[in-house]
Amino acid sequence: MRFHQAGAARRRRTHVRGRIMPTPASSTTSPANTVYDCIVLGAGISGVTAARDLQAAGLKVLLLEGASRIGGRMYSRRDIVKKSGKPVPVEGGAEYIHIAEQDRYLEFWREVRKHGFTTSPFHKCGMGLLKIPRNRMFFSPWQRTKMLAEVIIQPEFWSMPDALQKIQEFDAATKADMTTATFIKRYAEKNDLSKRALALLEYTLSAHTPGPLNEISIAGLKTDAIVDQLMERKELRMEHDAVKPFGLCGFDTLPEKIAEEFRKAGGKIEKSRSGSTGRKVVKVERLSDGKVAVTTAGGTVFRGRSAVCTFSAGMLNPDSGEGDAIFGPLLTPRKREALGLVRMGAITKFSLEFKERVWVDDGGESSGHMSVLSNPQGKARTFFSSFPKEHHGPHVLTGLLMNQDHDQIAGMDDEAAIAHVFEAIGRIYGRNRRWTQKAVLVGKTDRSGKFRPNYLRQDWSKDPFAKGGNSYLAFAPRRQGRMLAKEAREALKDPRETLPLFWAGEAVAPAYDRHYQPLAVHGAYITGRRVAEDLLHFLNDDGGDPAKFGRYYALRYL
Repeated sequence: MRFHQAGAARRRRTHVRGRIMPTPASSTTSPANTVYDCIVLGAGISGVTAARDLQAAGLKVLLLEGASRIGGRMYSRRDIVKKSGKPVPVEGGAEYIHIAEQDRYLEFWREVRKHGFTTSPFHKCGMGLLKIPRNRMFFSPWQRTKMLAEVIIQPEFWSMPDALQKIQEFDAATKADMTTATFIKRYAEKNDLSKRALALLEYTLSAHTPGPLNEISIAGLKTDAIVDQLMERKELRMEHDAVKPFGLCGFDTLPEKIAEEFRKAGGKIEKSRSGSTGRKVVKVERLSDGKVAVTTAGGTVFRGRSAVCTFSAGMLNPDSGEGDAIFGPLLTPRKREALGLVRMGAITKFSLEFKERVWVDDGGESSGHMSVLSNPQGKARTFFSSFPKEHHGPHVLTGLLMNQDHDQIAGMDDEAAIAHVFEAIGRIYGRNRRWTQKAVLVGKTDRSGKFRPNYLRQDWSKDPFAKGGNSYLAFAPRRQGRMLAKEAREALKDPRETLPLFWAGEAVAPAYDRHYQPLAVHGAYITGRRVAEDLLHFLNDDGGDPAKFGRYYALRYL
């Protein structure tokens, strides 16, 4: 370990606030005889951030990753699309930064800027084509307003901003919670919505949240600030001037940069080899001496004075995931109850490369504006242009398929799924043109004469380390003693019953900072920062005393 190269004198240094006295070096490099100050489970954006911050504070940290790559649900594919012979990253996971560069998000934006990244803003409501049954509408780039729903200028849709505002203002302390489906039904009846307006409201909430409408809690949408995210006027694509072509570096470059800082500070990363799951965590135990033992699928046991779990809610779920098998009694009854409310939604990213922009032909006027393509009552209802800035190509449409859109193709093989998605796009853009895959898509013809289009299909529900795309809060009827949806993320985050095991990741973002949403990179990122602060306080200031830490935790969060 590079941290210990200075020898025994350095290891015997006195305690300094903000830094922790390192564990003495072992006489052997065998994992069985090495005790880390902290073992971080998972190398997504929250894991690499926590590991980097803890290592920088003087801890000896091990970062464990079951997959063969860094980034988690930030996954940039560079083997699908090219421009001028150079690979262009197509995002299989997170694609855009959803928040503006403002005061409450400065921590995240400082991280982005520190590594030399720039961003290009794309106006969500600039160029959009929305298809409603028996109605086709085109909106020019000069008719954009504060949020996506407001581009719909027909009077029958004017109720949409009001419906979203009602969710934003929902007070779970004074009103009974309900499912999103119940809210929509009551709102439609009270405001006499037309069938098309009702279809659009159902679409807006089901296509932008990862759970079924008959499960998602309205109080949960308020807690998670989902409407705030919908109302953001722009999405921002991360770029870097040193990357060619046109600066597109891939979103997973951010966690890789943070992981690089961790390595340079002396941190150790253990991840599986390609095609293997040897470093996948299969057991986490709290030992009698207060330390933590982590066992991997390859049989290696690592020990630490503390640990941070950044696993997804899907991975932790005791029913659909592996929570019980991995954590045993550390997955306490309260956390099990929380995981009944913090559920994982299925998400598939599906991209197709076109020979030209079949969705608009404006000579480049829409550069800098996203094309939001929607058919609320059709198949695969939402697509957006992955590279709206480059009207000369590549021309890639990406579908963010959640709920019924995901379910429609979940059981299909790739060929059938491509045909399904291609047909859905053709219903909007295939009129008055020859609409065949070979005519409009980029691809190759194999030796048998079969055309094979360039495509990306990333079903996160089938990823063994995610078991879903993003989390959502489910509705549960109010009963005495039962946890409420608004309390679930805090209960999942709370480490007081599981010390020295801490919890971070996208699923607990609002519990660490109410301004940071789940379902987003910035939310997962802030949990890595905060959990590192809490863990340092536990080991440093509280000396590992649970009672002292409990007082600190209550003052900070409760």
